[in-house]
Amino acid sequence: MERIEKRLENAPVVARFIREERVICSPTDTLYGLLGSSFSKKVFSELYALKSRNPQKPLIVLFNSLDSAQELGVVFPNRVKEKLKRIFPERLTVILPLKENSPLSRVTGRKDLALRIPKDEFLLKVIELSHPLFAPSANPEGKKPAESCLECYSYFKGKVPLCVEGRAYGKPSTIVSLLNGKPQLLREGVYPFEKVLEVFGEKP
Repeated sequence: MERIEKRLENAPVVARFIREERVICSPTDTLYGLLGSSFSKKVFSELYALKSRNPQKPLIVLFNSLDSAQELGVVFPNRVKEKLKRIFPERLTVILPLKENSPLSRVTGRKDLALRIPKDEFLLKVIELSHPLFAPSANPEGKKPAESCLECYSYFKGKVPLCVEGRAYGKPSTIVSLLNGKPQLLREGVYPFEKVLEVFGEKP
């Protein structure tokens, strides 16, 4: 497993691996993650195999903007996009509808998508230079998330070609469903759900 430091000048190296449909391990704005191109069915299948993940559990996709998400078929009902622009980039994952003809729908086979604009300059640059990223946590199902390249290596030796050495935030994102336009908390995380309710004009 090759290692490089998490520095902005190394973003093009990571982006090249992503464009070549290879999965890498990297710190994110939440946990260490397994990152790969969300345009690739090969990567999609590989991530589920690496994690021994339940196929019913969706993968979070990281974008560098809400406009990019919309261009790729994410649907923003009831002025949701304008409200989310007041929050992102942030450690908040939202679930939104996905158009049937979206390239992301063709990869995942789903009619919805869990997405986040990461609060991380390095990741935003990687996405800009490659593709929106699948970004599940870097661990086999049931194991604790990796916290370093050493732990990534112990989990995925020989299966992941590159690890970015750096510090992850260490806590998971909050997950909120917006499928009906109103926020519904699915997982408590680092971003306060009360702030989401405030932006959406809902009472806690």
